[in-house]
Amino acid sequence: MRIAVASTGLEVAPRFSQCTSYMCYTVSRGVIVECQNMPKPAVSGAKLVSLLSEIGVDVLIVGTIEYDIANLFCHAGVEVIAGASGSAREVAQGYLTRTLTGVDELCHLDDWDREDEPEHNLAEA
Repeated sequence: MRIAVASTGLEVAPRFSQCTSYMCYTVSRGVIVECQNMPKPAVSGAKLVSLLSEIGVDVLIVGTIEYDIANLFCHAGVEVIAGASGSAREVAQGYLTRTLTGVDELCHLDDWDREDEPEHNLAEA
């Protein structure tokens, strides 16, 4: 399993669109065994989804995220957790131990078509 946390430095970025990198944690048997920092590439949302999927990301943890971007991740099979804050590693660990509080799992949302509202933020901090 691989968890990516949208980050600014070592902290969860308040807004997905403004993160500077992704802290990517590799998990084996419920334990973080590796951490890599991937600088945010200058690519479109769809290409970013494809890139993170290609490197094996199963879960994306963010502060806030727009509906359209969350939708792309969800349709690619990447679980999106919004509303996180604090240390990227602590948030990833909290996800693993199911102690992460104050967050929303977004991929269960059914109503993704919001054409009348072009930019939405989920889990506003």
